[in-house]
Amino acid sequence: MRTFIAIIVGLIGGFVLGIALSSLMGILGMTIFNTPFGIKFLPYYTAIICAILVPFLDHKKTNG
Repeated sequence: MRTFIAIIVGLIGGFVLGIALSSLMGILGMTIFNTPFGIKFLPYYTAIICAILVPFLDHKKTNG
């Protein structure tokens, strides 16, 4: 159950992190290069990465 909760937290947190990074990249692109740029589907990529990393780090912390 703890692993499942860690996966859900990783998905939600990673998605929010991806939105924040995407917005930051767009703002910096407009400021520096006068055109927005970013990575397509960045929130989904970060959600998947965090869904893998958070349970791994949680398991490492509890056993470690």
